[in-house]
Amino acid sequence: MDQRARIIELNDQLRTTFKGGRVQMTRGVYDLDDRLRGRALSVLARYNKFDDGSEHDCGVFIFAGFAFEWRIEYRGKDGSGVSPDPADPERTFRVLTLYAIDDVLAYVDRSVCAHG
Repeated sequence: MDQRARIIELNDQLRTTFKGGRVQMTRGVYDLDDRLRGRALSVLARYNKFDDGSEHDCGVFIFAGFAFEWRIEYRGKDGSGVSPDPADPERTFRVLTLYAIDDVLAYVDRSVCAHG
């Protein structure tokens, strides 16, 4: 299996089973009603709208009137820094973060104000 195929396999495992790394969410997702939050995680697990060149490491979806974005980071095995080899699960700790789009926009607004 080539490196890209292995990365896709490991990313799909984390996204579909929530195993093989950590899954976290922003405050905007956490603050949703429990059932709505659970259903959003279910939509995330079934997500399959990837471009041909994608490593299946990010996506955007709309559910129940809310827009969500998700991303997988490749950290060093101890959870810090950047992994030297995302295709090697012995050297990589994957972190999937689910964002509510409002959280992303609020972060961008704050960072623009901080630099402006």
